[in-house]
Formats: sequence, C-alpha cells, structure tokens
Amino acid sequence: MSDTPMTADDVLRIAAYKDRSAALEAMVIAYSYHRVASDLAVHLGREANNWYCYATWTSKAVGESLDLGPGSPFIEDFGRRLRVPQRFRRLFRAALLTLLGPSYQLGLALANRAIFLETASLAVNLWNDTPDRFLKVSPESGVTPTPPEFLTDLLSPADPRYLKDAAQLMVAAAATRDPAERAELMLGANIALSAYEQARAQAALELVLYRPVRWLTRVSWRSLRSLVTRRPFPRFRLYAAAHADQPWLTRTLEGLWSSLYTRHLFAVATPLSDVKVGRPLTPPPGVDLDEAWAPIQNEKVRKLAEEFITEDREASLAGVRDWVSYPDRMRFIVSYFRVYQKVDALYRVPFDKEVADGLAEEMRKGLVPEAISQMFVDRPGLRPRKLYRYPSATDPDAYEMAHFDFEPFLEAIPLDPPDTSAQSGKPGD
Repeated sequence: MSDTPMTADDVLRIAAYKDRSAALEAMVIAYSYHRVASDLAVHLGREANNWYCYATWTSKAVGESLDLGPGSPFIEDFGRRLRVPQRFRRLFRAALLTLLGPSYQLGLALANRAIFLETASLAVNLWNDTPDRFLKVSPESGVTPTPPEFLTDLLSPADPRYLKDAAQLMVAAAATRDPAERAELMLGANIALSAYEQARAQAALELVLYRPVRWLTRVSWRSLRSLVTRRPFPRFRLYAAAHADQPWLTRTLEGLWSSLYTRHLFAVATPLSDVKVGRPLTPPPGVDLDEAWAPIQNEKVRKLAEEFITEDREASLAGVRDWVSYPDRMRFIVSYFRVYQKVDALYRVPFDKEVADGLAEEMRKGLVPEAISQMFVDRPGLRPRKLYRYPSATDPDAYEMAHFDFEPFLEAIPLDPPDTSAQSGKPGD
C-alpha cells in the first residue's frame, strides 16, 4: 500500500471516472476507503475503528453483489440461501437478472460513488486539521446544470450538520491522549457519518429492494404493451416513486418482500463473518459486551447516539425487521459500531494480496485501475472471472445512467457557512 496519503484530487478522480464496470468501481472504492481508514489511523490510532474501516467492507460487499456474471458469488449465495436446487440455478439466475434489471447495478453504483465522494472528501481535509469543506453532488444547486431525473430521484437529502459533527469529533479525537475519550469521540464521528450517508442512500436502497416487486406488478405488463404498440414509457419513474405513492397491492408486496429479505437473506459483511441483520447482534470473539456498552460520557456523543438507540441494550441489539426503515437501520448500525469498535480486523486490506497489489500499483501510477478481469490476464496464477454488463442500450433510462458524468454537478460545500447578514452590513445600508 502507498505511504502517500489520499488527497482530494484522488477522491475526485476515483468518484468521477465513469468508464469502469459497476462491480469494479465498487472494488476500487473499497480499496480507497481502506486507504483513507489507514491514513486516518496515523492521526487517530488503531485502538478504535474509524468509520472508513466499516465503509471498506461494506463497499467490497457492494462490489461482490454487483458482479452478476456466470459464477457470481452474490447469485450463488442468494440461491443457497433460498435453497434453489442446483439443476434450477441457471433458470434462477435468469429470473433474478430480469427482476433486478439494469437499474439495480447502475442505481446502487451511482449512490456508492456519490457517498464515497462526499464522505472521503471530508476525511482527506483532516490531514491539515482544516475540515472546512466537502465535495457534494448537488443536483438541486443553482450553480449546476439541470440534472437528469434519475440523479435527483436516487440521492436523498441528508442533514450536513452530521458531516460538521463528524469532522469536529475526529479533530478532537486526534487532539486527546486519553484512549477512552478518543474512542468515544471516534464513535460519535462514526455515528454522524452513518447518519448522513444512510439518509443519502435511502432512495437508492428503496430502488434496489423494491425494484423486483415493481417490475412484477407495474412494469412487466407495460413492457409487453410497449413492445406491441412501440410506445415507450417512463420506467424509471415507476421504479423510483415513493413507497407511499404505490398502489395497495404493490405497497403490500413491497413490505412483505423487504421484511423477508431483511430477516432471512441480508447480512453485513465483516472480515470476521457476515452479521445477519435480522437476528440480534452478538459480540464477536474477544469482545466484552458489558465493556462495549459502557455508558457514554461525552455529552455530544451521547446525544448523537440517543437519536438512534436507547440504553435498553436488548432493544438496541435486536434484529432489524425491515432494512428500508431508516430509524431501524440506524439503530442497528449504531449498535454495531459500539460492539465492533475495537475489532482491529476491520483495518485489514480488503483483498487478496495479488489483487490489492495490482490496484495499488495502478493507483500509484496515477492511472485508473484496469478491470480486475485484466489483472487475471497479466497474472496467470489468479482465478479469472467475467464481469456481467446489462445491454443497457435497450433501456433508455439505464443507458443514460450508464453514461452519466458526475463532474458538472459537483459543488464545494463549506461546513461553516459565512454569516451573510453580518457581511452585508446593517439593514438598510
């Protein structure tokens, strides 16, 4: 791994590049999060995990779920969890690709890129202890062009005060020498960053989880009608519409499916094991739950935590009923942070050495990493894997998303906006 800290230029180049496959893009972002986490550890130490440690493994899991080619680990694991017989696996894969559609890959990848840009651009400013701004994808801003519909529909609003809190808490953590105090401050920063990024990802998460139901109930028959009449229809509006605005049957099936998926199929990836979110959270080996759940002393951190959890440990550690629910999701995430805060394994490099070395080498050269599949050509000892691409040209919405350019919609947002009333003088001047 490079000894040179990640810079704002690195973050922007990685997030704005648009010619990688969705799966590879998430892997590059995962490795970049690892770099940021390691860089932060120079200032914050490794006694407690910073938020970018968790983001590393989450983004790697996103990348694995976006690889939908033959032999896809995501599809294979999904089939095993649903107990699909081996002889029906090819049919299962075809059905799953139809239900997920191109908006699954492209929508999830778009949200992943935007969140990386906004959270990592905040962290790299901390090298000089000047957390004064972060980059934001701002389709609603008056200084950016009129955005495509999917951009405004896929990036939900989030309160920027959480980013300000996170920056201040990390700077305060770097300034203290008390390990217990530093750990609490870092916990507060982790909570604030997740409160922001989970709100930002809300619409994309709903698209991913609700898309199969909406295809079945609202899009499939319209697609057949469109094929016969040769009249296109706005698919993406149906996929991205609010859950509350759906017909009764669609709402009911969406609720049932997302609850079923949460309780039985979804897990949060860690380097130790996958944490099944539908079950109560249990501590990994070596973690004393009483110590991890000790009362929070810092008032600011305690108030941040109390936005999402209570001191009722059993209720806070309970399994999630529906991952689409922001409050329930954040309650579980905050509990996960408290329990896993001192699990050093989260600092591990998220890839095998050969792949990590290849990514690091390309990034040191200032080049965008080649597709992972090309690395296997250059390194015959590795196992090859194909990356799946949807024929997005057949879907106008997906085609536009696949060729989207972030750069015109980027804006630098100050964390402490100037007092415009003070700058403009007294009223009437």
